[in-house]
Amino acid sequence: MPCADDANTLGGSLEWSQSSWVDPLTGLEWQIKCKEAMTWHQARDYAAGLRLKGHADWRLPELRELESLLDRSVYRPEIRSEVPFQDRRSFWTATTFAKDTDNAWIVMFEGAYVLSYLKQNRYAVRCVRGRFKVRDSQ
Repeated sequence: MPCADDANTLGGSLEWSQSSWVDPLTGLEWQIKCKEAMTWHQARDYAAGLRLKGHADWRLPELRELESLLDRSVYRPEIRSEVPFQDRRSFWTATTFAKDTDNAWIVMFEGAYVLSYLKQNRYAVRCVRGRFKVRDSQ
């Protein structure tokens, strides 16, 4: 399944010329177009070389950052409605599995699973920049 590349899979208010989105909940800036499946090491290299919107500090998201895109307040978690990319793929995180460093965590947006898999496997990549801040929901 390809990454979200067309207007039908992006939020209706998003202009196609935009290449990133700032999450109002966390303050993180997310790459809108994801990169097709690659190994974890390839994903880290891709993120380190990414230049987008004049910034060179893009990286793979940590597990809690990628998981923050999910709405866990509902019975069957889905990507939060305000997130402009709604593709349901599995994405790499930068977080290595502590008990087996040959594995890293992924978030499977189809079903909202968080699992660890071998770094040799191939999953999609969506880069992020900034620092994770949880905003007061009041």
